[in-house]
Amino acid sequence: MTPPFRLVPLAVEDAEALAAFEVANRDWFEREVPPRPAAYFDADALREILREMLEGPEAERARFFLVRAMDGTIMGRVNLTGITDGPRGREAEVGYRVGPAHARQGLARAALGVAIHMAREIGLDRLKAKVPEYHVASIRVLEANGFMPTGEAPVMAELHGAPLSLSHYARDL
Repeated sequence: MTPPFRLVPLAVEDAEALAAFEVANRDWFEREVPPRPAAYFDADALREILREMLEGPEAERARFFLVRAMDGTIMGRVNLTGITDGPRGREAEVGYRVGPAHARQGLARAALGVAIHMAREIGLDRLKAKVPEYHVASIRVLEANGFMPTGEAPVMAELHGAPLSLSHYARDL
């Protein structure tokens, strides 16, 4: 059963709670995705990163959200980044993560569904995502929300020194 949650815009004032969330879940996240820079684990440094992300010259090209429990606890994140005008209208790359305490409960699927609604509200026409080919749970989250493989050649990245193949998914809004 999906726990109750709210998807709320990220604010500079969230730096301390977000740094604590990242520290608490760092090992688990880094098993699946490349590590975040060290500054993400220090509240003061993260506050400056957030200020630049949310108020700097590129702020209009992204929207960042926290997945919060009803008591305000951070459960995860959803980001819409790289907002641009593409061949199919305004598009963005979507990324999401939930903490291990909330994995396998439908939270990522539900939070992405809310983010899709918010993407429509801000005028986006298409969302894209990249997912490791082996990450079945994340592929299921995307497909449950109407994303389909695009057929584009996988993008190669690196995780812990090993090659990582990322498949492209997208959905029109």
